[in-house]
Amino acid sequence: MGDASYGPMELARDLARIRDGTASFEDRARLEHFLLRHLQEGGNDGVASLLTSLDEFGFSLTEASDSDDRLYSSSASGGAYLFVTTHLGANLASVNVAVQAESGPTPQPDPRHRAFYAIWESLLGASPSRLAGLDSTRRTVYLIALLEAEVMNGGFGQYLTNTDGEHVEETLACLARIGAERTHGLLIEAARLASTADSYAAAWDDEAEEFGRLDTAFLESGEDLAGMTADAILRKP
Repeated sequence: MGDASYGPMELARDLARIRDGTASFEDRARLEHFLLRHLQEGGNDGVASLLTSLDEFGFSLTEASDSDDRLYSSSASGGAYLFVTTHLGANLASVNVAVQAESGPTPQPDPRHRAFYAIWESLLGASPSRLAGLDSTRRTVYLIALLEAEVMNGGFGQYLTNTDGEHVEETLACLARIGAERTHGLLIEAARLASTADSYAAAWDDEAEEFGRLDTAFLESGEDLAGMTADAILRKP
């Protein structure tokens, strides 16, 4: 999923495109994946160092929370601010880039994401028996967060290999439950790619190009799985 030719110059180019409203889905996906790798490899300090090195944007840390959320904001340029939100948990990292007009209020970290990731992180390292006994809400959060964490880290091939495909059918039902139609379709395609191979690891190796296509489509889908889950099930009594 990484692109060795993508560096700070390309990051600055794509940030400018997002700010100006001319970025494509591919531009945004490459940018967010580049920042995600820096977050995973260098932590919050790695992202902060990278963003603040882009002098033309004037990025600074706007807000930090105890749950490892960070909000970085740029200086206004062309009547708009850029905001980069990162989340770095024990087993999950995420990045989101947004743009806002100069007159608009500063966005705050999404409380829906905090609720979603708080449940996920409370279940990390849980025993199989505890996971099997979760209520439907927590089970849905766990399965969707597991899918997101694995795919963002190494793609659908990694997800299927690390889980041995055990949760595919249940996860598909969870994705349908929250209305994540694009991710639902991509997971179906990934499972189909692996269906004729001797193992998920073999399928990942044999169909590397196709898995790469699905991984890119996931990044470009625009589906906020954490927010969609919170909207669908966490706000209901």
